[in-house]
Amino acid sequence: MKEKKRLSCLFMLMVLLTACTPPTPAQDPGLVYTVIASTQTAAAQLTQMAQGSFTKTPTQAATLRPTITPFPTMTSFVYKVTASPTLTFTPTATSTPPILTTWPDWKTGDVIVMPKGSGENIGTNKRFDILIGVEVMIVRENGVKLRAVPNKAQPGPLEEAGSVVTLTGVMNKNNEYDWMFAQVTAADGQTYWIGGTDGEDTDPRKSFVFYYPHSTELPELTETLVP
Repeated sequence: MKEKKRLSCLFMLMVLLTACTPPTPAQDPGLVYTVIASTQTAAAQLTQMAQGSFTKTPTQAATLRPTITPFPTMTSFVYKVTASPTLTFTPTATSTPPILTTWPDWKTGDVIVMPKGSGENIGTNKRFDILIGVEVMIVRENGVKLRAVPNKAQPGPLEEAGSVVTLTGVMNKNNEYDWMFAQVTAADGQTYWIGGTDGEDTDPRKSFVFYYPHSTELPELTETLVP
C-alpha cells in the first residue's frame, strides 16, 4: 500500500511541475541564418589558416624547346664531257661548191642510170659531186643549144653567149659518136643538155667557163672566143 501511495505522489508532483513550466517561446527564423553565416565565416577562416600553413610552390612556366632550322643541303652535279665526233662535210647541191679552175677527170665520176624512157641513157652518164650547183657562163660566140636529150640531132632553143646556167653535176659521154654533154638548169628553171663533139667548141668544157660573181677569188679566165 505504501508503494502505491509513493507512486501516486510522484505522478502528481510531475503533473504539477508540468503545469507550472512556462511554454517554450517560438524560435526566431533569423537565428538560423545567423548560425549558418557564422558557420561559413568560421569555415572560411579555417581554410585560410590551413592554406597559410603550407608554402605554395609557384607554377613554373613551360619551357619551350628551341626550334632548329636545318641548313639546306647542297646538291652536287657532275658533268661528264664527252668528245663529239669530228663532223665531215659532204658537198651537196645546196652547199657552197669550191672554186674550180679545171674540169674533173672523166674517170672520177660515178656511173648513174637516168629515168627509163627519158631518152637520156644514150652513151654513159656519170655524176660529179664537185660540179653540183656550180654556175658556168656560156663563152661560145654563137651560143649553144638547149637540148632535151644528149644528142646532137636533137633540136632546141639557142642560149646566147654571156648567159649563165647551173650545172647539175651530171655529164654524158658517147664514145660511139665522140660526143660530150653536160646537164644544166637554165634561167627558166628547166633542165637541158648542152654539148657537142668532144674537144671542139661545142664541147661544154670549151663553151663554158666557171662563173663566181660573188667570190673575191675569181679564177683567171684563159678561154678565148672561137669565131
